[in-house]
Amino acid sequence: MAYTIEEAKRLIIKAGLELCEKQLIARTWGNISARISDTEFVITPSGIPYDKVNNDNLVVVKIEDCSWSGEVKPSGEKKVHAAIYKALPGVNFILHTHQNYATAISVDGKDKDFVPVAKYGLPSTKKLVKNIAKAVVANPDKNAVLMARHGAVIYSDNFDDAFKIALDLEEQSKALFDKVATKKTAKQEAKPYLDDYAQMFGHSSKAVEEDKEAVELIKFKNSLAASYQSKLKPMKCLDVTLQHFIYKKKYSKLAKNAK
Repeated sequence: MAYTIEEAKRLIIKAGLELCEKQLIARTWGNISARISDTEFVITPSGIPYDKVNNDNLVVVKIEDCSWSGEVKPSGEKKVHAAIYKALPGVNFILHTHQNYATAISVDGKDKDFVPVAKYGLPSTKKLVKNIAKAVVANPDKNAVLMARHGAVIYSDNFDDAFKIALDLEEQSKALFDKVATKKTAKQEAKPYLDDYAQMFGHSSKAVEEDKEAVELIKFKNSLAASYQSKLKPMKCLDVTLQHFIYKKKYSKLAKNAK
């Protein structure tokens, strides 16, 4: 059963804070949503840290066309959420996390016994939405899908189950990682294996300087991904370059709007 808008907002705010506490999400990466009817869902805003998310900046989005009203822009991954709500009428709560070990094991793009992996697509693109929707529909017995080189999307009929699935996913992902991880050189670890590592290049030098903890977390996650398999190749140069320019523009706009 869909949530009321008041309950949806309360649970989304709660989820953001708890996911940060459990280190399953960080900075402004990831997103959270809750269904409020057959036609609408509430989702976290774009570019706002989870401790700053409140009732006023959460956004109501139409499932059919992802339209919204108001001055606050919804998450760039709103179409991923809409696609899942369309495909699975019983889903009422969605978490898109960048949890460490689940992200690391997504990097090879191969399905795992406990979770499918959607093929790679650049963030916020039609290709990514299509690939995730395909993986969701192809695995009706699962409640999570990994996005290759990106993170995880977890979905359930309620908040409590979704949160438990995210924790279980991280535990299983770490167990798999521990079986196959290998040592990497500093040079290998400095190459981009993950989307959020590639996106870091789009930060202005000032943003990197002011967000050292996030940068260290991103480097750690990328190091895990680099250690996941001995023959793992880094991201394509074109994808890294595209993200550099896309996110440089995004962060410049956010910094300008914050003044």
